[in-house]
This record gives sequence, structure tokens and C-alpha cells, in this order.
Amino acid sequence: MKFSKRRQKPGESIEQEEEKQQSLTLSKALEMYVAAQPAAGRSMITKNNYARVMPLFFRYVVGKFNEELSDNDGKRTIDDIGIDEIKEVEVLQWLSHLRTSVSSRGKPYSSRTVETYSNYLMIFFNWLVRHGYLKASPMAYVEKYKAEKVLVRVFTEEELFRLDAACDRAPKGRSFTPDERKALSARDRAFLWLLLSTGVRISEACGILFADIDWGKGMIYIRGKGAKERKVPFGKVARQHLDTYIRYWRGGSTEHDDSLFLNAWGKPLSTASAERIFERLKEVSGIKDKRVTPHVCRHWFAVNCIKNGMPTVVLKEILGHESWDMIEVYVRLAEQDNKDLYTRFSPVDGLRMHQKSKEKRQELRDWRNSRKRR
Repeated sequence: MKFSKRRQKPGESIEQEEEKQQSLTLSKALEMYVAAQPAAGRSMITKNNYARVMPLFFRYVVGKFNEELSDNDGKRTIDDIGIDEIKEVEVLQWLSHLRTSVSSRGKPYSSRTVETYSNYLMIFFNWLVRHGYLKASPMAYVEKYKAEKVLVRVFTEEELFRLDAACDRAPKGRSFTPDERKALSARDRAFLWLLLSTGVRISEACGILFADIDWGKGMIYIRGKGAKERKVPFGKVARQHLDTYIRYWRGGSTEHDDSLFLNAWGKPLSTASAERIFERLKEVSGIKDKRVTPHVCRHWFAVNCIKNGMPTVVLKEILGHESWDMIEVYVRLAEQDNKDLYTRFSPVDGLRMHQKSKEKRQELRDWRNSRKRR
């Protein structure tokens, strides 16, 4: 295929362009794409997500390709399958496969996860096309997958009370001393109430350093997605639990570059460890009818900020959202769950005929009774 001068890159011949496309294997394509993420301003989390998700798709493709080979043919791998060998049918088959299979944790993939994986594929192939490593994306005519709309269920005040109580670590086993259990309880409680008070993401909370906290102004500098920084206020409840954790139980250095939250061995708290904290809180609190995760704390914060009258523009900045889509979801949740709004706007309860005085209601009862005696 010959390229026009407009599409041809400066200093690059047509032969070089064609060789560039023919020589790229699945493994090399992924290696180059992941390596390009930091330069594009993507966070480490985004980079790791692609490094985790794309091999799932590649392994599926390799398996499909090998099914078509005879026993005498050598098995193919991601190191010898060209990126241009992937067609639309492999993409559609993989998305269908996800909807009927289970993850490594033994749970079915949610429609939201399938949507996310589909978007990852689309962005990956578009990047290859844009940089001249692929002539056309196999997803060019694949309809965008839309996840099922699931109602986000946030915590009630009674459930927050149970989660707070669940932070206290029962004296089980011999792995921790009583003081170590108290230190972990103080950390878990401070972590829980910081998430509820700020709505920050789990990765953002784990990445907080002492240098990021302005105690005088009650603000935290958060490094969010895409290396974007924002200032997030935290309230007196979060401040109280943070102060207790740092002053009495955290231990270790509190220099500017030290992590705020530590694990049981004095190392910075990872997102995986933080998720395990919430798995324990769910089990101890006995909350079974809804998810108990750090992200539900973010939902709770957003919904209740809207209920309390916070402008959506301010909320969007605090949460670090680039689009309004999720903010609109929070607005709908807040409106659906707010009985005060129903009381104010109910068309039936607002009728004057139902707002009678005690004497008037008695007159109506007497009138109805007199009609019954006839």
C-alpha cells in the first residue's frame, strides 16, 4: 500500500512505513504502548491497567489462533503473531467470552468491567493507527459497548456506625501485639473517615505524603489521574482521626516525603492492602446487601454533598472529574433518595383540600357519618 505525501511522515520512506507495520508483534506493540503512557501524562495506574488487561486479550487471541493449527504445526505465541493479524471477529469473540466467563477471583465480569476493557482495546488500537503501526483498527466498526445501568447504593448512617466500630481489631491470633492492633485500628479509622470526608480515590489516598497536607488551611494536595493536582478540603472529623493516628499510633518518620498511611510493617500502604482493609470491614460490620469498598465512600461523599446543597461545579473540582457524566449520576441518586424533595413537591400532599384544620376534619367526619345513617 502506498501512502500519499500528506500521510507520509517526514524523513520516512514508504518502504520504511510498510516495514514498520509488518514487523510489529503483539508483545512488541504492547511494550511500546505501555512505555509511551508516562510521556502522554498518564498515571502509573493507567499504565499498569493496560499492562494487565491487554495480555488477557492477547492470550485469548493466541488460544484461538492455536485452535486452528494441526498437531504438526508449532504453537504460536504473542512474540510471533503480528498485530495486523487481529481482525474484528477476534475482538467480538473476546467481548462475548468476557460476558460468559469469570475473572481470576472466581467472579463473573460485570458489564462495567466489559465496557472498560472494550474501551482499553479501542484506545490501544487507535494509538497504533495514529502512530503508523497499523493501517486500520479492527474496532473501527465495532459498536461501543454500553454497561448496564446499576443503581449505586451508598451507606446509611447506621451502616457508617457499624463500619466505624468494625475498625477496632479484635484480639484474634498471635500475629499482632495489643499495641499493634490498636495502631492498625487507628489507621483503618483514619483511612475510612478521610475517604468519607474528601471523596478521594483509593490510589490518591494511598499516595498522600506529609508534604501534601496543609494542616493550617485544612487542605490536602491530591495527585490525581493524568498527573493532575488539585486541592481537597478535609473536615474536623477526618482531622481528629488523622491526628490520633499520627500522634499516638503511626510511628516512623513524619518527614515531608514520607507516606501518610503505612502498613503493618511500616511500608507505604498499597491499594491492594487498602482494599483488604475494606474486605475486613465488610465482614466484621455484617453489611451484606451492598458493596463495601473505598469507591463506595467516594459515592457516599458525592451524593451527600449534593443533598447538602454543594454546587456541582465545586463538587466536580473536588472529585477531580474531567466530564460531567458521573456528576449527573450523583445528582440523580441524591434526588431519588431525598424524601424532603418529595415532601416539597408531592402534587397530592400539596393540595389545599388535604390541609384542613382539626375542626374542619371533624366536620367532615360528622358529615360522612350522617350520610351513612340515611
